[in-house]
Amino acid sequence: MRAGWNRNIHYHDVVLNAVPSDCRRALDVGCGAGRLALALADRCGEVVAIDADLQTLRRARDTFASSNLRYVHGDVMSHALDEESFDLVASIAALHHLPLEPALDRFKALLRPGGTLAVIGLYRLTTFTDIAYAHVAIAVSAWHRATKTLEPVAAPIRDPAETLADVQAAVERALPGAEFTRRLLFRYSLIWRKPRAA
Repeated sequence: MRAGWNRNIHYHDVVLNAVPSDCRRALDVGCGAGRLALALADRCGEVVAIDADLQTLRRARDTFASSNLRYVHGDVMSHALDEESFDLVASIAALHHLPLEPALDRFKALLRPGGTLAVIGLYRLTTFTDIAYAHVAIAVSAWHRATKTLEPVAAPIRDPAETLADVQAAVERALPGAEFTRRLLFRYSLIWRKPRAA
């Protein structure tokens, strides 16, 4: 199915470009509509897509299916997932639905040594820089909406509580050496590679 556009789909390539070349097993946290999970299934041996919203998960399962893609209803913070069992943990617009630092610790624990964490997240606007970016982002979003087919998010939406500085500070504490980048469309990206065992 050809992709439409929304602010989350806009950044799928950031996550897909971070997939390890030898990715055997990936986890999509807060998989939502399922489009990213299916794209990951083209690059990884097995994909587990987890979401806490059952209705959203059912739609994803009906729309984006693959023999190596398994949808799981559950909360990533408490669901029975083996630690150090994923080469990739990915998440788009889901981290702000979770307790920030415990979630980062959970993602880190689920990764195998040498595995990659790839997150696209949202943050609360508070600074003059945030507002300046927002003005540009609104114009860019309007252009995309006018020139592309808009695809609804089709999952529960929540405004983020943490500022960009809050998230960056938590990332620096939990994931030393992570690549943390402010993105234009009210998003940031976080890419971190878990050190290999000595």
